[in-house]
Amino acid sequence: MIETAKIQIVEDEALIALNMKTRIEGYQGFTVTSMAASGLEAIDAAVRDRPDIVLMDIVLRGEMDGIEAAKQIKERLGVPVIYLTAYSDDKILQRAELTEPFGYLLKPCNFREMMVTIKMALYKHKMDEWRAKAEEAERTRQEEKLLLEQAKLSAMGEMLRAISHNWRQPLNTLGLIVQDIEDAHKFGEINGEYVSEFVNNAMAEINAMSETVTGYRNLFKPDKEKKPFEAIAAAGEVIAFLHGQLRSLSIEASISHAGSHTDKDAIYITGYLNEFRQVMLNLMFNSMDAIVERRKALSALGDTQQSIHIGHITIELTSHESMATLKITDDGGGVPQTLATRIFEPYFTTREQGKGVGVGLYVSKVLVETQMGGRLYFENVAQGAAFYVTLPETPA
Repeated sequence: MIETAKIQIVEDEALIALNMKTRIEGYQGFTVTSMAASGLEAIDAAVRDRPDIVLMDIVLRGEMDGIEAAKQIKERLGVPVIYLTAYSDDKILQRAELTEPFGYLLKPCNFREMMVTIKMALYKHKMDEWRAKAEEAERTRQEEKLLLEQAKLSAMGEMLRAISHNWRQPLNTLGLIVQDIEDAHKFGEINGEYVSEFVNNAMAEINAMSETVTGYRNLFKPDKEKKPFEAIAAAGEVIAFLHGQLRSLSIEASISHAGSHTDKDAIYITGYLNEFRQVMLNLMFNSMDAIVERRKALSALGDTQQSIHIGHITIELTSHESMATLKITDDGGGVPQTLATRIFEPYFTTREQGKGVGVGLYVSKVLVETQMGGRLYFENVAQGAAFYVTLPETPA
């Protein structure tokens, strides 16, 4: 394989520059992009030609010397520089070292030494670029890993909040059952039948609470492989899990097929079921929070009548050209245009400080688009926002 490289020569002695050009271009695969005699000319040529390496004479015509020209070329283009010099003055070399050159060549240059220096500089520059890309990729991977971990912790907090709402009713019932013992004892009603009924009723409530925790564990544990699942059923499970919280917030949530489909038509998606549930959960929490915040804003303005009628989330499923789309619409007032381009950014949140870390929508987008090959986007609608989750449809 022939190595190729574009080389710029910056030398104010024309005969020396021409001799270097002739000898370099005699080496197969190497070309000289330009020959410049001043610093400004060198910078303009480098911007225009984007060479792979610059051979830079330190002493040049004009006010700008080669060291300053090399500094500007490196800052603007990141092109490696090899200095050409007939001097070995310590002060000059100290200035030159600050620009981190890839080598020095003393004039008059030995051709073999020059080609070895050029090749080594090109190799070192490629290795530096590869290392920088690898470090950036690893940094990005670690940042995404941290975001996913934070999303898990945030989701756990939301889950605990949802569980607490689902536990509220059975805890109240269990409290009444326990408190009845005192009255039963006072009136002499405690007998075998009473104790049996007490145990059965108490255990029924305890089992309901246990099933809530089991449901949470099964509903949102990570999937290891993609499998087909029915979209409406999966979204419905999330709504069922949130029923206690939705009820306490007086929010109605409904789900249905749209277009030509009926509720009996099943639309299947192949993907990670629990990750899909996590996305739906994040979007539901986003809509619920928007509704609550809009109610507060209207109440603060004295418009309590309108705030009473706010509190609807609808999920509609459609299918088009082998793509299934769930549209989650709320009446929470929508996203301000000034924030619309930022809502999928990591750590961006419109919640009050301490009430959210701003990773839910970002992680949802990563899960849908990176892991499941779909698309997640939103638009503002009449009373709020509509989020669209589009994923490849699978034949039933």
